[in-house]
Amino acid sequence: ADLYRFCNAGDASHDLQYRGIDIGTGVSAIYPLLLTTNLFAKCSKLSCNDTQSTKWKFLATDIDPVAIESASKNVHANQLQDEICVALVEQSPSSSTGNVARGPLYAAMEVAKKESMFNQVEDADAKQNDELGVGNYPKFDFVLTNPPFYATVEEVIIPRAGDKRSRTDISINEGVYSSANVESEGGEVGFIEAIIHDSSFFQHHVTWYTSLIAKRSSLDSIYQKLQSVEGIWGNRGQIRTVEFQQDNIYEENGERKKKEHNARVRWGIAWSFERAVGRVRSCMVRGGLQSFVVSIPVSDDVIDAVNEVSSRLITYFDGVRDLSLKCIDEYREPNADGTTNGSVKERCITVIEKRFNGASTARHEQDNTNLPHEGHFVMDAFVSIKNTHQNSSDNVDVEVCLEMFAHTTYGMMLVNKIRGQMPGEIGRTNRRWRRLLKRQLASSCSSPPSCKS
Repeated sequence: ADLYRFCNAGDASHDLQYRGIDIGTGVSAIYPLLLTTNLFAKCSKLSCNDTQSTKWKFLATDIDPVAIESASKNVHANQLQDEICVALVEQSPSSSTGNVARGPLYAAMEVAKKESMFNQVEDADAKQNDELGVGNYPKFDFVLTNPPFYATVEEVIIPRAGDKRSRTDISINEGVYSSANVESEGGEVGFIEAIIHDSSFFQHHVTWYTSLIAKRSSLDSIYQKLQSVEGIWGNRGQIRTVEFQQDNIYEENGERKKKEHNARVRWGIAWSFERAVGRVRSCMVRGGLQSFVVSIPVSDDVIDAVNEVSSRLITYFDGVRDLSLKCIDEYREPNADGTTNGSVKERCITVIEKRFNGASTARHEQDNTNLPHEGHFVMDAFVSIKNTHQNSSDNVDVEVCLEMFAHTTYGMMLVNKIRGQMPGEIGRTNRRWRRLLKRQLASSCSSPPSCKS
């Protein structure tokens, strides 16, 4: 549900299908079993209006007959055979025939296409999907996998490098993945890359593709790979990562305690081919200038100070060199993900590139089709009174707080370019304004009636 808020889940094309796939489900089918509980059903509600009691359905696949037999018994023991389909698939190392992907996800989708549990309702994109060769496949909300860790059998057999302990007792099917492509890695990197390859073919048939990752080096490799995938490249909002830290808990004198060291760390990664929303936490700019204060002379109403700073912001944005920007002056709640939480609305000047506001069809070499509607970046400048009393010089301090979202490297460059000069320009304290104010003072003093000695 949290991932769904990072794409335009309110669009009809992103309605929940209430379906998921677990690739490599293992002997217990633990993930589908957990995700069919009422707890997940409640957590997966995207809004207060989403009150329907639709049951989730899952496809659980594996290449190990022993694992499939055990997982099936587990599903039947919990009377969930109508919600969980457990299926044996052939091991098919990722390869390609024409435009058709041949990897773990492809094998799962082939099963789903034949299962009545996942019968697909015709939609507006059916004709286009038929042309792409994916029209007969059902749609899913997510794919998850806990991939094989090892690339060779030898890695499973040899003791651990550090403490020489034996590795966990696992089957070869469960722990080893070897790629048929000699140029590709095996193990978890190769397995996830095979799913990435498949996802490029199915794209919008699955909203979010996700995987658990055991090594930090693997996470870096996969993230780098995703940066070059067509439909994702350059878009930070379409790739999400998370760190899981599993602490060792022990009991002493009836109390549960946590060992401070030896915490086990794992990572998760998710990617999507859907268009991201403009304000998403994963793209929030957190370093550098976040706020500044402007001192404004005010005689009567302090609101005049807010209006003055807002006017200066608009004037500055309109005049940024080599950029055509669009300003939106409104009241909105400061909130990083764009949702409402009851906060007090503040005066906000939002700025985006004007060409993404329907004013221009010009394209930049950094543009791609899955950019948010707002473009490469969104900047919100919230304007408010810093303190309610005037200071000793009859000035009011006005604070400008910035919430910035950069979806690409190019967007980050634009954010830095725009915000870098803001304190001096809005506060009128930089060299340009000092010279201008000095000339204005000199000009006013050159007229005898207005300048007394």
